[in-house]
Amino acid sequence: MLGFVMGFRASSTVLLKNLSYQFATITMEDGGAARVLTVHDFSKTEVGLLQSKELNQYILETNVYPREPEPLKELRNATASQPRNVMLTAPDGGALMALLLRLMNAKKTIEVGVYTGYSLLLTALSIPDDGKIVAIDIDREAYGVGLPIIQKAGVEHKIDFIESNAILALDKLLEDPKNEGSFDYAFVDADKANYLNYYERLMKLVRIGGLIVFDNTLWSGTVAWASDSLLDDHMKLQRHHVLKINKFLAADTRIQLSQVPTMEDGAARLTVRDLSKTDMGLLQSKELNQYILETNVYPREPEPLKELRNATASHPRKHMLTAPDGGALMALLLRLMNAKKTIEIGVYTGYSLLLTALSIPDDGKIVAIDMDREAFMVGLPIIQKAGVEHKIDFIESEAIPILDKLLEDPKKEGSFDYAFVDADKDNYVNYHERLMKLVRIGGLIVFDNTLWAGTVAWASDSLLDDYMQFRRHHVLKINKFLAEDTRIQLSQVPVGDGLTICRRLY
Repeated sequence: MLGFVMGFRASSTVLLKNLSYQFATITMEDGGAARVLTVHDFSKTEVGLLQSKELNQYILETNVYPREPEPLKELRNATASQPRNVMLTAPDGGALMALLLRLMNAKKTIEVGVYTGYSLLLTALSIPDDGKIVAIDIDREAYGVGLPIIQKAGVEHKIDFIESNAILALDKLLEDPKNEGSFDYAFVDADKANYLNYYERLMKLVRIGGLIVFDNTLWSGTVAWASDSLLDDHMKLQRHHVLKINKFLAADTRIQLSQVPTMEDGAARLTVRDLSKTDMGLLQSKELNQYILETNVYPREPEPLKELRNATASHPRKHMLTAPDGGALMALLLRLMNAKKTIEIGVYTGYSLLLTALSIPDDGKIVAIDMDREAFMVGLPIIQKAGVEHKIDFIESEAIPILDKLLEDPKKEGSFDYAFVDADKDNYVNYHERLMKLVRIGGLIVFDNTLWAGTVAWASDSLLDDYMQFRRHHVLKINKFLAEDTRIQLSQVPVGDGLTICRRLY
């Protein structure tokens, strides 16, 4: 994927996600990190939007490929021999999409651009047996590659494939007033020149609170380039249309927006002291990181969050602040799942706590646990001014005793919708086991820092200082543990320093 945009339409909201072109724990392979690109390069490059091929492969091989359903694996392999195989939806992107479809209980969806059907099949596998997908593409021949696999998977009955120009098909749907606001979800991976036209029609067809997802919205990272002079004519034209849709969505007040991936603390060689200085993140360049922040994140960041972020900037441990792009994604997840009762382990100055408080209803509650009340006091006046302090129960304590105390009350088991963990990495597994009892089936547990500045993909930690080595060891441990945990649906996304989203299955 060259970028992945999800639109969350809620009262006036859309979720926009940018991933890389061949992607998924939200880290897709972007199809081109090279500085000189032609359209032909897409089938040859494998680094993607991230800082290295190794990091991309780490995510795929740890969390994506082992969990990829067999029909999807078979379809991906069948597509590999196709002349336009670069058009396949990235499997890591698919993992995120599947999680979102389940999270929102999607039943009725639209797909504009099918190709061989990878994203179509993952949608069909994610919605209920009586769910329906309107799938539109002008190329039935490509769809024929995946159709036998779709049939074998037993989900063809959910699909209405329409061989047509998408604008005509969408306009026909809109002729029936009953179709307006009747769809839960839409995925668009088609001609970039028509992205705006598709968007306006889908905003009528998708219900308030639904999602619209656009693929290829980072266009190999070229959206951040100062000039397109190194690109061939095809790449220049597509980049122009991608920039256009990004600008349009960023300014659209009808939607809530999140564009991924973005990272803030990656570097080739890191010590603990370097973390506060790096700004390239997990992506291929500082410029791409800044493009995402300045286009889609900072302009939409609520004023209280902006104020708290600025107040934290002078703190000696400012690198511990939740990344604002990660915050945008979390806010979208909270709204998407209608979260009301949450837990936060690790508060620091309160950025993620405040964004949660702003995202849940007025009678929502957050159990917030941290040993450092002094850091929390930096953000507390801003939280109070925002009028959301009444939602927060701040507990100054180590987290494990508090979680154990909550579990002493049987009524607390399965009573929380969402949990966010950004604390001591050596206890991540301990937190996970307790949270799996406290968070309801279908709820989310989100872990921060799970890519640890990209060092999880390094063959050796010899260049790291003792602190970084110790934390890296425990991050690798939780990643392996979560990857093998059959109780959860998993998606790892390269926002901030790596977010791992776990949806409890049972």
